[in-house]
Amino acid sequence: MTTLKALHNFLRLLENTSELKRRMAGSSSQRSVKEGLGEISKLADIDDALFKDPQNIAALIGPQRFIMISGEPSVTTHVARVFDGTRVLFNVLVNPGDSENSAAAQPSAYSGPAHQQTAVKTLAASWASPTATPSDARVSPGSAQESALQSLNPLLVRNMALTVRLFRSLFEHLMGFASPSIAQQESVALVNELSGNKAHVRSFIATAMFILGTEIDRENLMPFMLDQGLFGLQVFEHILQNRDFCAAYYSFRRLERAFAASPAEEEENLRRRVDQFGALFGGGPCDAKVFESACQDKVGIDAHLAALDLLEAIALTPLNVAFNNAMVADSTRGIRSLKIIARHFERFAKGEETKEQSNQEIADHLFAFARQFSGETKTASLP
Repeated sequence: MTTLKALHNFLRLLENTSELKRRMAGSSSQRSVKEGLGEISKLADIDDALFKDPQNIAALIGPQRFIMISGEPSVTTHVARVFDGTRVLFNVLVNPGDSENSAAAQPSAYSGPAHQQTAVKTLAASWASPTATPSDARVSPGSAQESALQSLNPLLVRNMALTVRLFRSLFEHLMGFASPSIAQQESVALVNELSGNKAHVRSFIATAMFILGTEIDRENLMPFMLDQGLFGLQVFEHILQNRDFCAAYYSFRRLERAFAASPAEEEENLRRRVDQFGALFGGGPCDAKVFESACQDKVGIDAHLAALDLLEAIALTPLNVAFNNAMVADSTRGIRSLKIIARHFERFAKGEETKEQSNQEIADHLFAFARQFSGETKTASLP
């Protein structure tokens, strides 16, 4: 049976650069997005038809980063490179190889067409939620049985929601930290950049533990992460600092469409998404006004959408605990953060702040938010 300790020991593979390179040997050749989606479906033993659904592609890489042309996903060169780098690293973590612990042939609570059809309908609305669902790999806290984990395959096999959540978290991590020059090189270079930076590795291990540990032992996850130094201000710094928020979020919203709807329609659509985000943390509908002005231009609308995209991605990381603690008490805190982040995106778009200034201001705000609302974690419950 899988335990938090076994999961952590396996994820520390990311700290072993030589072992990562050895495992990447068979998966490092460049793949198209279409080929990559097919590979992910095989790794997790999920019907590949599900990864052709636009809603599920959106859950993997974000709805603003691709379009469908003749039934096929089309992305920019930058997104294609980051997607392929994510695929390479995902393959390393999930490919069971010759592992005796592979669960590919085991029955699962997620097997069968009925569950897979449900996943298509619900995944887009719930991808950011860390709420656990039953899994064959789950173990009770008091279990004396434990075996070493050779890959993440036993946790992800036929588990569509968890597979997509883990892939998205890794994709967002690489999108935020990949330097433009590295992102234009081979996928292996992108993975090497991640594995060669201890701060990057540590923060992603913390995020993977947060996502997968909820599936294994939800009750004991936070104490374990605290004991291992995977939760706290230092981890938050690693997740947020020196990250390019403008390039990873605003730039794609700016290019998403040529025209915006009326301010009233845009606010209604944005409020709907804000309410969906708040509902992930048990919050009710938000009554606060989203736009400060009755006359919103496209720059302002794009900035607010990019801010919400960012909050949804950050909610995949251990900072999720801070969102939960804050929004359960007062759901307006989410909209206040959204407005602050949107203001910096808008200032960047109008040339009032440099990209570096906006990135730092956004990181500082999110760090202050995490510092204020993530305390008392030994007794806090996961959302």
